[in-house]
Amino acid sequence: MKGLLPTFSAIVQKLEVNDIHYMIVGSIASMIYGEPRLTHAMDLVIDIAPQDAKKFEAIFPGSDFYCPPIEVLSSEIVHRGQFNLIHHETGLKIDCMVRKQSEHAQTEFSRRQKVPFWEGLEAYIAAPEDVIIKKLEFYREGGSEKHISDIRGILAETQIDEPYLQEWLKKLDLLTAWRKVQST
Repeated sequence: MKGLLPTFSAIVQKLEVNDIHYMIVGSIASMIYGEPRLTHAMDLVIDIAPQDAKKFEAIFPGSDFYCPPIEVLSSEIVHRGQFNLIHHETGLKIDCMVRKQSEHAQTEFSRRQKVPFWEGLEAYIAAPEDVIIKKLEFYREGGSEKHISDIRGILAETQIDEPYLQEWLKKLDLLTAWRKVQST
């Protein structure tokens, strides 16, 4: 899709310049570590405080983006929920999930890696093991085979920290879903 990478890159730059801590997750992260596939959205985990809601709204002005009203932003930040941005020119959607307080969410965010993203820009991406864990959780919830396919692509292209992955598969009760990935 025309404008996908430049738009996503511009969003990353806005977050970086304004000191909003983030990591790219979901399909974009799985493509970085695995195999390309079509997507029209970018999933971000953001670590943002309630007092930064106005700052976030200013970073993504209504002239360029649909950004929820400040009351919605504030509520989602406080409740560690999620909200969407939509880039008017391209129609691209950015799903913003406020970092949760769980042990894994905190560990996952601390392990994010800055990697080449596009045309000299680096971006924070969830570690491949954590992308796999989230994909397994989504598979367990909805049964979509695209998550299994994404995981297999990551495993084919990227070195994995197997002990870390196994530890969290057990802690998060994902071993049954993991067996699905390992079956042919």
